[in-house]
Amino acid sequence: MHVPVLLPWTSAVLGVSLLAVAATRLPWHKLRDDEEAQRVLGIATMALLLLRIFNTHGLAGVQLNFIGAMVAVLMFGPAFALWALAVVSLVAWPFGYVWLGPGPDFLATAVVPVALGWAWSRWCERRLPPNLFAYVLVQGFVGGALAIAACNLAKYLVAVWLDMPGAPFYLLATPLMMFGEAFLCGGVMALVVVYRPQWCSTFDDARYLRPR
Repeated sequence: MHVPVLLPWTSAVLGVSLLAVAATRLPWHKLRDDEEAQRVLGIATMALLLLRIFNTHGLAGVQLNFIGAMVAVLMFGPAFALWALAVVSLVAWPFGYVWLGPGPDFLATAVVPVALGWAWSRWCERRLPPNLFAYVLVQGFVGGALAIAACNLAKYLVAVWLDMPGAPFYLLATPLMMFGEAFLCGGVMALVVVYRPQWCSTFDDARYLRPR
């Protein structure tokens, strides 16, 4: 497989540009003088990194892994989610747990699912009744499934463009990975909103627990 020289450089420039834009929108006030919030963000980033352990390296060069992007979006918002997942791609890079390099990996496993996850979350808030069931099941469970599907679809399209022999595996694995990612995201969000709702930036007690 020959990867065009411009692909890693172009994707890296695009990724850095998106992170720069996200940096201007980071709600730093949520972390300032709040040690608990700082610990939660750090632990969550480490947990996202550990998901990279579950890869399939030996399958025709295919890189498949759970991403947890929807959890990051719901807990921290899109800007912090992008930065947390950028750290994952950067730290995983020297160990070979990235897809076609840190730039393409960041775009496929962070930018695409975070953008879709945030759009899905906003749509759910506008269209669905404000209750806990809708938040956990639709935003967390369904949102997680959609996020991993978008990630794998992006990888598939690039793999087809590069004429990678294992390209079809990205689509074949997607249905099963959607269930796994959905249960991961839905389960995590259910635990968070029940036991530590203050950790979740998109969860509002007044909206979901005491609707008008």
